[in-house]
Amino acid sequence: MNLLSGNFFIKIFKNLFLPIIILIIFVEVFFQIIFFFDIKSLKKTILYFNPYCDQAYWNFEGNSSYDKEKYSYHPILTITKKKNDKFFNKEIYSNSEIIFYGSSFIDHKYFLSNYTGKTNFAVKSYGFDQIYKSYKLTKDKFKNNTIIIGFLLEDIDRSLFHQRNFPKLKYIKKNNIFELTNTPIKFNSSLSGGFHVYSYNFIKNVSFLILNNFNYKKSKCYMKKKIDIFNYLIDKIILQSKKLNQNLIFVTFNFKDDVIDPSWRYEFVKNLFISKNINHIDVLNIIKEDIIKNNYSINKYYNDEDLHLSEYGFSLVRDYLNNFITQYK
Repeated sequence: MNLLSGNFFIKIFKNLFLPIIILIIFVEVFFQIIFFFDIKSLKKTILYFNPYCDQAYWNFEGNSSYDKEKYSYHPILTITKKKNDKFFNKEIYSNSEIIFYGSSFIDHKYFLSNYTGKTNFAVKSYGFDQIYKSYKLTKDKFKNNTIIIGFLLEDIDRSLFHQRNFPKLKYIKKNNIFELTNTPIKFNSSLSGGFHVYSYNFIKNVSFLILNNFNYKKSKCYMKKKIDIFNYLIDKIILQSKKLNQNLIFVTFNFKDDVIDPSWRYEFVKNLFISKNINHIDVLNIIKEDIIKNNYSINKYYNDEDLHLSEYGFSLVRDYLNNFITQYK
């Protein structure tokens, strides 16, 4: 009986499990070759790593290029707008009553066209930690001014990384204290993604995508860490703005899919700002109210070129923001 049972399991192993194991090894070797030789036509990093969770995703993607006529290298912020170098390097103060900080939505051509001549420190691809640091480095030059900090909700996730489109600063919590690391910024053209079992990563990530409507943003990976850093940075901004008698206003932006199905970030930020009695302009809510009022399609509010707001969408933000500033002066 035992001999028969032993033979049965050996046959099962040979006929079923062994071919599967050989197939997995073959697939893994194939994936390793793709990444080792950087075969770009086959190397779809997004299938192996979550850009909201995995540092390896950004390491494999490498550094993006940037317009050196428009941007300057900065040892802490990575890049800044050249026209703002004077605020970082000299004792120069702005004549503008409104100062902008943020990332791609505040740095967008359709937004900038509404505020020509205003001082704007926003840079596309900034994480919220970089937004905070740009404010910290320049805040003392804008006492009694209105400070607008606009960010995409996913900028919260960007604080997790030391490398995204470019190398960046990173705050790390040690002994209950946040320390700034990875500065001065050094560009590295040969980033290492490290060793990975790609077949495991592939199965894990594709399974997650299938179960979550192909949306990585639904992942709650490192959520507590992201919330912890964000809370720390928000408290710092509030404290410093009060000392400088600044009128502080936050503007939160979303991509189109989030208007339809908001991620965990939306409720978290909205509730946090309410609890801290912070001036907050919720663009998602503005769009929803306008859809109800005018019966427009969601496509009216976003452009197809870069998936940011359309001219109409940004015009709504401008009108709401201008009214808000006037009301709370």
